[in-house]
Amino acid sequence: MKRLIILGAGNMGKIVCEYAKLMKEYKTEWNIAGYLEFAEKEVNADAAYPSVIGAIETYQPREDDVFVCSYASVEEREKSVQFMEAKGGRFVNIIHPTANILSTNKMGVGNVIGAFTTLSVNTTIGNHCVIQDHCNVGHDSVIGDFSHLYVGNIVCGINTLGKCVTVYTGSVIYPKLKVGEGAVIGAGSVVMRVVKPGTSVMGNPAKKLD
Repeated sequence: MKRLIILGAGNMGKIVCEYAKLMKEYKTEWNIAGYLEFAEKEVNADAAYPSVIGAIETYQPREDDVFVCSYASVEEREKSVQFMEAKGGRFVNIIHPTANILSTNKMGVGNVIGAFTTLSVNTTIGNHCVIQDHCNVGHDSVIGDFSHLYVGNIVCGINTLGKCVTVYTGSVIYPKLKVGEGAVIGAGSVVMRVVKPGTSVMGNPAKKLD
């Protein structure tokens, strides 16, 4: 049985731990070894979850280790993954057993897919994405590496989200739109136009924030 190590011990790390436990529904079980954190971060111990077993910067992967990253921040996620991949760390997908992933979906590694989320036909999910509960990624859409869709988002279809995009809770992205790399969409937004790289938008309809 592989040792699963979760990068990031915050609240999202607890959620990922719970998803990993439930993966026995997929006939996949992990020995959840614990968390790794950045050396400068202080973490409050929680007896209900595994402990922090080391620092991301200095941990040396064992042969039986596999990893997943739970950081909500796309920047922290990319940074921590780069540390571990440089040491040869192997990443796995953690998928809640109620997720509805259709057969023509293509998915990379290191992704976290939440409860009651649907990835429709011909969708493509990159590497190290987090797509939380009750999201719907419509047909022929592409989600770029390290992107994060919070709870209850709807990506309507034929959309392309670039690398490191953050979509906060309860947003809707109209069909056939592109959201550029590093863009941020505020909670409850309705995106009806292209979002340029590095732009933050919010509202209904979503508008660029000053």
